[in-house]
Amino acid sequence: MNKLIIIGAGGMGREVAWLARRCNRKIVGFLDDTIEKQNLVFNEVPVLGLVESYEKYLDCDFILGIGNPRAREKIINNVLKKVKNFATLVDPTALIGENVNLGEGVIIGAGSILTLDIKVGNHVIININTTISHDVIIKDYVTIAPNVALSGNIEVGKLVEIGTNAAVREKLHINNGAMIGMGAVVTKDISNNKIVIGNPAKNFKEY
Repeated sequence: MNKLIIIGAGGMGREVAWLARRCNRKIVGFLDDTIEKQNLVFNEVPVLGLVESYEKYLDCDFILGIGNPRAREKIINNVLKKVKNFATLVDPTALIGENVNLGEGVIIGAGSILTLDIKVGNHVIININTTISHDVIIKDYVTIAPNVALSGNIEVGKLVEIGTNAAVREKLHINNGAMIGMGAVVTKDISNNKIVIGNPAKNFKEY
């Protein structure tokens, strides 16, 4: 199994390092564009350099520890063009059911449950204690915060963000770029790039 490079040394990146250790992955270090973080060490994992220096580590697997979906997409499309292998990390305590297909670069946190007949796209973050029910489709670059509940037959578009403790009713479409606020209860489809908050969730503004 290849060693691991983590893109991003912020809070999400450090959580990914913790997850990687739980998955018995050997971590080489972080790459991060924050100047103040260069040469620092976080929980015994060093910051090796800027993201653009990634070509030094092409014999490693890569994973993005960045919570912002648009930032992940931009880095994948504009910077990491020569990377051949993106790791997928699933915490040992997560429950993954039958016919669950995971893309590359996926992160699934501790205590999460994906039941069955689920498709998860590339570079998706599913944080801790999240439940995803049958026949859900999650497209690329989605970020799902802790303790989210997705009912069955939901389609989640690209670049969607779902906040902590949000719940989504069955058979809905959460369209590309939408954002669901923390604690929201979603009972209707959400249009592209809309932000919804509250119980029941209502439009707040456009992203």
